Amino acid sequence: MKSIKVVGLGAACANGVTKEEIFASIRQGSSAILESGLAVLSENQWQQISTDCPEEFRDSRCSLLNVHSLKAALKEAGWSPTELHETGFIFASTTSQIDQWEKHLPFYKTSGYDLEKIKSSVANQSLGTPALKLAKFFGINGPVSLITSSCTASLQAITMATLWIRTGKVKRCIVGATEIQSDLTRIGFGSLRLLSKDSARPFDKARTGINLGEGSAFMCLEESTLRLENPWGFITGIGLSTDAYHATSPHPEGLGSQRAIEMALDNSKVSADEIKWIYSHGTGSPANDLAEAKAIHKIFPHRPFVTSTKSSHGHTLGASGALESVLGLMAMKEQVILPTAHCENVDENINLEVLKETLSQTYRHFLKNSLGFGGINASVVFSAEAQS
Repeated sequence: MKSIKVVGLGAACANGVTKEEIFASIRQGSSAILESGLAVLSENQWQQISTDCPEEFRDSRCSLLNVHSLKAALKEAGWSPTELHETGFIFASTTSQIDQWEKHLPFYKTSGYDLEKIKSSVANQSLGTPALKLAKFFGINGPVSLITSSCTASLQAITMATLWIRTGKVKRCIVGATEIQSDLTRIGFGSLRLLSKDSARPFDKARTGINLGEGSAFMCLEESTLRLENPWGFITGIGLSTDAYHATSPHPEGLGSQRAIEMALDNSKVSADEIKWIYSHGTGSPANDLAEAKAIHKIFPHRPFVTSTKSSHGHTLGASGALESVLGLMAMKEQVILPTAHCENVDENINLEVLKETLSQTYRHFLKNSLGFGGINASVVFSAEAQS
């Protein structure tokens, strides 16, 4: 299978409004988790993002993040208008522009309230609206798709983009994801008793739940033969599975995640013992971490280093796979492995080689893993060089 070149990255979250700021924060083991247990962008960060944002993208925090992160990725990619014209676009989100809905709909029956605002907010509630707006603004006329498969959405989007390029549907593809904080998300996860007001502790025996975060990440992908410039890395293997065990819980033995990882390794022609770093899903919830650990144990007896950065930037839901892939590619470029903040005592039932401090390490591949509601699992192998 042909390798896919990663030529542009852009990201923003509570740890920083550029990928460089985020990477520096994560590398230091810093955390953006507030006392509320949430990781949200500050007012100052929103002002920075808004500074050079076109007027038509100021209607939603989702739109602001979208155009900010995508512009950064496209600047790195350096694609011409002609190249963009033929580029595909895949957007992932579970909340999209929900802030418009939450802002206006409660006033639907309020006397004197502007009904045109309500009509506009409802008209823009399609999850795919941001993708269409971005495609039109940037002149992207290739196929456009939306993926909203819970917390696996953006890693699944990366696998779809890989397939689009491999099969010749497009030569280039933009993959992006954005999630913003909303009452619906907080209440929903709260009802499942998955939230923690303390900082998340992925894989720790004292872990009590997840911290919700918000953020955005975009990647520009292209055929590996198109240019000779030094890329961020290559997508060499992809794997998807659905275990359908439970609506909100993974298979307790991690069977779905195991299958996705096996598929990604087989697809990449990279052996399990060549993986020195697994950038895990690692939410900090008791069931999720244990299931993922069981999958890892079955495939990697040599005990590679395992990292989760959700204890630093929060769980950005459908955007987490893309955000963490961006950070992973930056880490591989610098030949370091990122740490897991707040993990002090690894659960003996998990017994993984969880990295607690940034480590300088020579490696050629890393595995990014995601698990989501509905038993949806995705895994991607990223490599420093193209695989033949």
